[in-house]
Amino acid sequence: MDEYELTIIGAGPTGLFATFLAGLRDIKSITLEALDHTGGQIPELYPEKMVYDVQGIPKINAIELRDKMYEQAKLFNSRIELNSKVTDIILDNEKYIIEVNGEKKYSCRAILICTGIGDFTPRKIGCPGEDEFNGKGVEYTVKDVTKFAGKTVAIVGGGDSALDYANELANTAKKVYVLHHSEKFKAAEKTLDTVMQEKDITLLMNTTVTAINGDTSVREITTVNEIDKSVDNIKIDALIIAIGHIGRPNVYKSVNITTNKNGRSIMVSDEYQTNLKGIFAVGDVATVEGEPIHPLIAVDGGNAYIAINFIKKYLTPAATIFGGHSSNLNI
Repeated sequence: MDEYELTIIGAGPTGLFATFLAGLRDIKSITLEALDHTGGQIPELYPEKMVYDVQGIPKINAIELRDKMYEQAKLFNSRIELNSKVTDIILDNEKYIIEVNGEKKYSCRAILICTGIGDFTPRKIGCPGEDEFNGKGVEYTVKDVTKFAGKTVAIVGGGDSALDYANELANTAKKVYVLHHSEKFKAAEKTLDTVMQEKDITLLMNTTVTAINGDTSVREITTVNEIDKSVDNIKIDALIIAIGHIGRPNVYKSVNITTNKNGRSIMVSDEYQTNLKGIFAVGDVATVEGEPIHPLIAVDGGNAYIAINFIKKYLTPAATIFGGHSSNLNI
């Protein structure tokens, strides 16, 4: 059984940065990722999008950012294993045994959980035809804008993802509809302003999709206006449902890690330690009691830095909390 000081669970943006930081502080670590790729939600939910809120980088394609984060994570030759789902954590005296894909494989003294929203699935409308046409015109993400070239596309949702997709497709698709069940959007102001100025985007407020119809693929949706209850049929070629994803933190049967009331977030201290000694959590999976949640790569990266420093102190009590400025190091 391979032994490490630290096991990092998850190789999304937070896990990758934590891997780099562990190397920076001379912590022998292994990073385990359940998927067959790194980046977490990036390649699944927004591979085509630009990211603007990373310090020092005016804008960068999300996949390119993921690749650079992987390159950074490997700077100290840290071990990253894909297709490695952590199925249990077992306390063994002063160490933890990490079970991967049902097999006990690694031991470590500390664990950092960076699993984001955990196992996530798209939130569904739940109307007739949704499952039937899934993959046949019904999509939950936009991974390739060119796939919708020349098509009439309807997008369901009122948040950033829905309106971002609308902006991305406006110059590619033949026509774009945005359907939202409310009269107020939840997206960022700049995103909404761009949508409002785009002549090829039609906004249908207070509108709900009640049926999806077609033959070999989607051809039409039936909608209901929530105000006057009028029914309409809209001819489309594709329907993108962007109303969020349902996630939950991974559950490890042999340890009882405290979560919030709905079980979707791991509760941690201001040192990012869970209720269990030596087990830490950071990123979208973690919540500090009483503090606001900012699910952003930049914020989670800063929190990972804090967590790794406290992990270093946990592993080596004589170590300082602050590891020094990287610009002063001979890397």
